[in-house]
Amino acid sequence: MRDARCVQCERYAQNQWLGRERRTGGVVELARHLVGIQSQLRTTPDLAARARLAGARPGDVRRELEETRRLVRTWTVRGTLHVVAAEDLPLLWRALRPEWESRWSKYLDKHVTRVQREAAAAACLQILARGPATRAELLEGAQQILGCRDEWVAYLFSSWGGVLKDLAYAGRVVYGPERDGEVQFVRTEDWLDLPVADMDPDDALAVLLERYLRAYSPARIQDFAHWSGVSVRRAREALTRLGGRVAVRDGWLVPEGEGGGSCAPDRQAGGPGADAGCVRLLPKFDPFLLAHADKFYLDEDHYKAVFRAAADVAAVILSGGRVIGTWRAEGSRVVPALFGPVDDAAAAELAQEVEAVSAWLRQG
Repeated sequence: MRDARCVQCERYAQNQWLGRERRTGGVVELARHLVGIQSQLRTTPDLAARARLAGARPGDVRRELEETRRLVRTWTVRGTLHVVAAEDLPLLWRALRPEWESRWSKYLDKHVTRVQREAAAAACLQILARGPATRAELLEGAQQILGCRDEWVAYLFSSWGGVLKDLAYAGRVVYGPERDGEVQFVRTEDWLDLPVADMDPDDALAVLLERYLRAYSPARIQDFAHWSGVSVRRAREALTRLGGRVAVRDGWLVPEGEGGGSCAPDRQAGGPGADAGCVRLLPKFDPFLLAHADKFYLDEDHYKAVFRAAADVAAVILSGGRVIGTWRAEGSRVVPALFGPVDDAAAAELAQEVEAVSAWLRQG
């Protein structure tokens, strides 16, 4: 009989679309299900899609970002860059902007004044009204408009976000098309046709919590706060607003009606283990790794091998919903590093995955 932790990991893998059979569908559907794919590394979204979708191909994400514009790259949960479905942006802005304004952006106040932030934002929007611009072009243009080359202007256009984050959480700016391998920014109104979001921010957060649980349960309310970057107080209020649409089973939150059952051991042959035994290679910063404060899918002895110094998160090998090792790419060759021995079936699946991801990297 499998133990409760094993069942919990398998359920999580299934909710992450990491069961034995890859899903049909495209990267936009996946981005909606996961409520975004972290993307400070440009390779992450495509590799995250490859792990989950049967028809994923290198370049799918970029095509949806730049050609159809059904995906958008911008800052969302935890103040980090994500690729999200464009249609989800109004919900994310309404749910997360209060947190940006009241908490996350406070560190800016240690370096610049509110007047300086507003002046830099106005200059940025004036430049972007002419068309897409790189960060360097925005900085140079802002210095000319403001007639100032002081350090605070450069600070607000530095690579970690600054005034561009201010404008992103206000729904005014998103990432646009790349030019010669360099990112550009655009005004949202010039790039996307989105409905006006008039939802109450706390109602929006409740919707976000329900969406989170469909992809990341079983989870606790502290896990949602960890994933979203909102306070535990706001997270608890969001749970209250969901009423009976969320169940608590064995101390874990699961969406009501999702067939989650108990997180205790399941003796039936058709239980969660029937579809979750496969081996998958997940990229660095994969959503699977970032959604829980309690890393129940990873043995404590190996925590530092995955969650490294300087906020680095390793690419991992997943089997049955549990992390069993890490991997790295040397050029287009995948080099796995298991935490310990595995059985013959898992070893054979791992060999197939290593070859498949190596071939994928060669295509990219």
